[in-house]
Amino acid sequence: MNIKENYQQYVSRYASEAAALKRKNTGFITGELLAFGGILAFLICYFAIDGDTQNYLMGAALCLIAYLGIRRLDDKNKEKIEHLSALLKVYQDEIKAWEGDFSPFETGDCYQNPQHPYSFDLDVFGKSSLFNRICRTITSGGSEALARNLTRETPLSLEDIKRRRDLQKELAGEELAGEELAGENENWRMEFLALGEKNRSQTADGKMMNGKMKKIDSAAVVDAMQKVSMMEVPAWFGAPISLVIGWLLIIGVIGSVILSICNMVSVNFALWWVLVQYMVVFFVCKQTLDKIDSNGGKLRHQLIAYAQILRLINRRNFHSELGKEMQDSLADALPSFAQLEKILKGYDRRGNFLGLFFTDAFMLSDFFLVRSFLKWKNTYMVKMEEWMHIISEMDAMVSMADFRYNHPEAEEAEFVSGKQEADTESDVSENAGIGSPEIVFEGKNLYHPFLGAKAVKNDFTIKDDNYYIITGANMAGKSTFLRSLGVNYILAMAGMPVFADQLKISRFRLFSSMRTTDDLTHGISYFNAELIRLEELLKFCKESAEGKFCKESAEGKFYKKSIAGNKESLRTLIILDEILKGTNSLDKLNGSRKFLEAISKQPVSGIIATHDLELSKMENDASGKFHNYCFEIDLGTDVTYTYKIQKGVARNQNATFLLNKILEKY
Repeated sequence: MNIKENYQQYVSRYASEAAALKRKNTGFITGELLAFGGILAFLICYFAIDGDTQNYLMGAALCLIAYLGIRRLDDKNKEKIEHLSALLKVYQDEIKAWEGDFSPFETGDCYQNPQHPYSFDLDVFGKSSLFNRICRTITSGGSEALARNLTRETPLSLEDIKRRRDLQKELAGEELAGEELAGENENWRMEFLALGEKNRSQTADGKMMNGKMKKIDSAAVVDAMQKVSMMEVPAWFGAPISLVIGWLLIIGVIGSVILSICNMVSVNFALWWVLVQYMVVFFVCKQTLDKIDSNGGKLRHQLIAYAQILRLINRRNFHSELGKEMQDSLADALPSFAQLEKILKGYDRRGNFLGLFFTDAFMLSDFFLVRSFLKWKNTYMVKMEEWMHIISEMDAMVSMADFRYNHPEAEEAEFVSGKQEADTESDVSENAGIGSPEIVFEGKNLYHPFLGAKAVKNDFTIKDDNYYIITGANMAGKSTFLRSLGVNYILAMAGMPVFADQLKISRFRLFSSMRTTDDLTHGISYFNAELIRLEELLKFCKESAEGKFCKESAEGKFYKKSIAGNKESLRTLIILDEILKGTNSLDKLNGSRKFLEAISKQPVSGIIATHDLELSKMENDASGKFHNYCFEIDLGTDVTYTYKIQKGVARNQNATFLLNKILEKY
């Protein structure tokens, strides 16, 4: 069974189960109405008809118990329907993705940055982008973590990459033996994604805004928690004496009702006690509960969702090292969010006036809500931000695992240190990150993941301190090939599988210049933008060689440092598509040659696509650093594209040929 058929089976199963549960709703609604009607009928009889008052009150009490019981069953049934509907939507969206429709998923437009070293050129963000294809995150913090993982200017250590890869493989079910266990793992991953779908259905319409899906808003939750931490709650709510008084009042009101039923005290006495106790509790606690609601209550669905995420993480038996560490760090978070969930659900129930009247009058529910919140605030608030950061990282890992699961055709990259003496070791070397390792990039049958089955695969090796000048006609495949190299680098550095039969790769930094645009707002012309980008490239390469860049590997406790200190020299791979595109041919050629001669003196390797065939003469340079490759086409009655890279310089061009085809029509 293929993956799409597996998803379709789950869709059929959950649709059938949800329909069966929805049919139960009618019965529960009918039962609630009958029970409520019974309460009213017995109370009317009590006030309007003389007779055995105890029987009327007893009948009303029994109807109330029946109403509460049916209401509880109805709530559980609705939760099941909501859960199955969310799962159903998750699987339906995955089927859409398999069919090439990524519209249900976040595009990541908000993370677009033309100044980033490579993300703008390599289609990391935007419609049908790499982010759009991978992202299944259920929190905004998870989306940010995923974006961060795809745009690291400095790669993590090989040890960290391996740890992340192992966690992704576990979440994708690759590390589990047997179809049954793998299925259970898939269910866990989908249950995780369903939590986000449930939250969207509760808090918003689920549509996208500025390329960003409405989901659990991590930043808003953090902000709310900071406001809550500064909120003052009267200390007497947490005092032991207030607890004693509270329980005495509960015992008193219940006792008065029982005594009135037994004709030992007046019924009016019991009713007045119930009414007065409700009003006192309601108005004494209202101000504090309103403060809680104004700060965190509006996000209660999202906070409850965090509690559900933690419960799901807690129940999983992780095998990977990183998974275990993250789970252990969240051990204290589960009781924290569970308590918060209970508090906020209690606040939700206040919207039912009938329920609030009885719970406040008989159980002082508002008083105990405030007391529970005060205890939670004093115990757990200090660690909330750290826990949410870990959840965001786990959220991103689930998305990457889902991508891994959906692409069984992809292969694991083989990581090497770049040190010849260590490359014969296992795929993660002990010497990783030490010194300035050489660039290693050896791809066999490598292709762009966006092209799928129609992709033409190519072998290509990038040697350290070497430059590859790629020529070819328009639409021959040069730019797509460059992006294939860059995208597979991104995937490998994130611990994800790559689209090649084999890819041997070391750690290095990446910089590209392929989509330079003008900026009329700031008075930057197209050619000026080209110059600015090349200057940024030179600065980037210099920082890499000197180790002056910002180290991103120290984001948290789950990232292992492979070197001491903050400086690490790394080499750079540059990917360029037409240097100096905004000037005339001769000036462009001379400038391109001068630039390549200058950059070749630095610890940099490069791939340069160009239409300037004259630039290919640099292969004759005495240094032996420059090598010519091309994408050739065949010109007959029509143009034939092979999309296969080969050594040498392109001979055929197609611009005039294709233009003549158009002119012949007119």
